[in-house]
Amino acid sequence: MESGLHWRSLSAFYRVRLFGNKKEEGYYMKWLKRILSVTLAMVLTVGVLAGCGGEKKGADTGKNGQEVASGNKGKDKESGKKKAVPDYLNESGFPIVKEPITLTAMVSQHVSQPAWKEMLCWQEYEKMTGIKMEWQEVSSELTEKRNLALTSGKYPDLFYRASVPDTELLKYGSQGVFIPVNDLIEQYAPNYKKMMEDNPSAKKAAYAVDGNAYSFVQYTDSDPIQINPKLFLNKEWLAKVGKEMPTTTEELYDVLKAFKEEDPNGNGKADEIPWSANNLGLIMNSLYGAFGLRNRGTDHGYVDMNEETGELRFIPIQPEYKEMLQYLHKLYKGGLIDQEIFTMDVPQLVAKGDQDLVGAFSFTNTEQIGHTGEKNFEGLHEALEGPHGDKLWAKRGSVGARGAFIITDKCKYPEAAARWIDYFYSEEGGKLAFLGVEGKSYEKKPDGSYEFLDDVVNNIPEGSSFDQVISKYVTYTGGGIPALQKTEYFKGGETHPAALKAAGDMASYTPKEIWSKFNYTLEEIDRKGALESDINGYISQMYPQFIQGKLSFKKWDSYVDQIKKMGLDEYMDIYTKGYKRYSR
Repeated sequence: MESGLHWRSLSAFYRVRLFGNKKEEGYYMKWLKRILSVTLAMVLTVGVLAGCGGEKKGADTGKNGQEVASGNKGKDKESGKKKAVPDYLNESGFPIVKEPITLTAMVSQHVSQPAWKEMLCWQEYEKMTGIKMEWQEVSSELTEKRNLALTSGKYPDLFYRASVPDTELLKYGSQGVFIPVNDLIEQYAPNYKKMMEDNPSAKKAAYAVDGNAYSFVQYTDSDPIQINPKLFLNKEWLAKVGKEMPTTTEELYDVLKAFKEEDPNGNGKADEIPWSANNLGLIMNSLYGAFGLRNRGTDHGYVDMNEETGELRFIPIQPEYKEMLQYLHKLYKGGLIDQEIFTMDVPQLVAKGDQDLVGAFSFTNTEQIGHTGEKNFEGLHEALEGPHGDKLWAKRGSVGARGAFIITDKCKYPEAAARWIDYFYSEEGGKLAFLGVEGKSYEKKPDGSYEFLDDVVNNIPEGSSFDQVISKYVTYTGGGIPALQKTEYFKGGETHPAALKAAGDMASYTPKEIWSKFNYTLEEIDRKGALESDINGYISQMYPQFIQGKLSFKKWDSYVDQIKKMGLDEYMDIYTKGYKRYSR
């Protein structure tokens, strides 16, 4: 074995510069050879002792998931070169495998979906790849059934859209149950690799604190989906009360007040509901930006950046948050927000929309207001400006579910699994996931757009729904699928005309910097989760009381003090650690 240091390769120039004369050089070289001999002997001894310890299975991480795991599923550990392609696998193109194989996968099944093996997209993809999927569909109690499978050791080759949380992702990744896919991505997932390289922020979110990726993520590149919610107003009502689309929070108040007082639905009754939604959170999410909050996007909920200090801030104790609650209290007290907002559900909202009772509502698209009145609504033309001149609109990052697709140590064909999922991060794979099969479920229009076939969308049996019909062809109902989601081929409500235009109008008002998810050690995740549960639970109890007037704003300081007593400083310390890792 060579030492790796070739002293004779030093040029004569450098040797003269270093040693001055031949005698000095001779003494130095004898000394250097002795040092190298001793060092080499020590290295060989350590290597032998390490070899005696046997091979460790899976990732070599500490209990807190802090040490960097090997992740060498795709590279030779000694040479660092790509591993030879397994005999069973075609390195590129279709089919993926030379002879058919079968993989097992646990999947979350949406209530509208048939058995997954019956879906057209999977039948087509099996023909393309040579890989048969045995789907273990879970339609209820997903968390319990997933945890039972993992703790009992009776888990499948893969988890597909199984809602694996970060805690389990890192826990089972550090144990080697979920294999690191770093090198599989490098060698067998060119589409996914490019997607991550094109979005460094998303790449940071996709890799755990130990340096490994234990999953393929859900990824969205679509303003209509990421800009959420949108605020839609009834343009017919606006015309009847003689108002323009509002551009400030004060103008919004005036519009809502006119909706309540001027009988815009024309039935002679004071039954108008100026602003509604199926939950209060959607209304609040429509206002954060006007009060300068959530200035780094929505992925972090209650945490954003104090622009003056450059430090993280906890939104629910800020003066701006208090002002937002006071504004909401003003609306609620005046009957301008649906008085049933705290108990609302989607069917109730649809019914109110169909009866022409709603003047404005917050959601991702207009479908939730009912088909009767949907055509009357359009989104804000620009973000609302708040009392201090803030004019932002909410947008989430590209990475949705982190644990969207996971390969376990039971998978005998990890390379094939990586190639199988990588296709869905390409344009063609995205179309298969979200549109199905061209000519059978969708078509390409002369203008280059894609649409479901008329026979598909216009053939909804009585008592059925669009989701149920489309689920015969594609998998996306229920969300969270591991694929590249783009506006061009996603045909959910978010890309219907009114929602599409609303997103386009809001795009220039979204934060310039949008944070993806941060990474934490297992210990930090556990502690952060415990603190978050207590603190957020308390906030969820209190803000409705402020808005309804059950709790006076004179109690604000007591509210803030209580949050601090619940461990806010420790919580923000953990959050700051995650942010610092993210910012490297």
